[in-house]
Amino acid sequence: MSFLSALMQYKFIILFYLVIILIVAFNKKRFDFQAKFIALYRTKFGINFMEKTSSRFQEFIKIVGLVGIGVAYIGMIAIVYMVFDGLYKLIMIPEAPAVLSPVIPGVPIPGSPIFVPFWYGIISLFIVVVIHEAGHGLVALAHKIKVDHTGIVFFGPLIGAFVEPNEKTLQKQSDVVQYSIFAAGPFANVILAFVLLLCFTLIFNPIIDHSVVPEGIYFQEVQEGFPAEAAGVQPETVYNLVNGQEVLDTTKFIQVLDKVSPGDEIILANENLTHTIIATESPDDPTSGYMGVIGIQTEHQLKNPKFQIIFDVFSWFYGLFQWVILLSLGIGLANLLPLGPVDGGRMLHLSLQKIFGKDKGLKIFSKITMFFIVLLLVLVFVPIIKALI
Repeated sequence: MSFLSALMQYKFIILFYLVIILIVAFNKKRFDFQAKFIALYRTKFGINFMEKTSSRFQEFIKIVGLVGIGVAYIGMIAIVYMVFDGLYKLIMIPEAPAVLSPVIPGVPIPGSPIFVPFWYGIISLFIVVVIHEAGHGLVALAHKIKVDHTGIVFFGPLIGAFVEPNEKTLQKQSDVVQYSIFAAGPFANVILAFVLLLCFTLIFNPIIDHSVVPEGIYFQEVQEGFPAEAAGVQPETVYNLVNGQEVLDTTKFIQVLDKVSPGDEIILANENLTHTIIATESPDDPTSGYMGVIGIQTEHQLKNPKFQIIFDVFSWFYGLFQWVILLSLGIGLANLLPLGPVDGGRMLHLSLQKIFGKDKGLKIFSKITMFFIVLLLVLVFVPIIKALI
């Protein structure tokens, strides 16, 4: 795709991000800038609500904060494993998709296996970040630590939110209290994802099952350089036959693919199209066949067309909540990386200070932070560069 065609395709997305940048630029006196590209706009919005909530459920929130410490350390171990596993795959399995990727709604990132739709991404990110920061604020207030400010933060053109507990009071608290406050944000993301998954299981999916009939499957993205693209498979095109079998939903499609090995022939078809795909090795398992498609979805037809508008609105929120779950888990884990100012880093820094003393603990933490920053830069930018060239 040429630069001009890309500019035209994403003109509204570019315009949105440009407007955000101009708003910050023309109101820069109202913002506190950090690291030159992070702009903070401080307010008192929501503090009164968090104070009332934390006062009413004080003991329960404290208990949730304590549980969050254990969950956060498990999450830290998980994200560290993912980082090293990603480095191994980057070196040993060059065709494997990127393990880490920046999230810019509406903008496809070269080499990334995930594309975040614009409005779904913007709204989901804001919800996830607000819940994350509210977690920090509620646990801090439950321990009688004043929240000085809330506000909006701009990471370049991306919008988020923040909560600022009083740092001097926080540092005077016991280790357990500090751990629980640091862990509260990522744990709030886990709780949000769990609640939404429960809603999908008990509410959303049963409504879908009783309102529609499946018509076939489609793919949100077809990966460049893989067999599906070579065979002419198109994203968003509905298919209902695989190797002559009727396949109307993702469950059936995955069952068929589970039996495919590298070199096997897959005939993907609908009433008008037929594609013959020769499976390659899966980046994750060389013994499994791989087509090179991302985001397998079921196409549905509404049983009663009279409710089409209502169902379209319901479907939009269904898609939104799917992205909230995915981004909530992703951002929660990312915040548990053992580096710099993120929550996992603050927990690790506190632990190292208690084990090795203030000065030595800081030196060890600084080295760990630099190591992971370099590692993350490699994992993020090498797949992008490889995809571009």
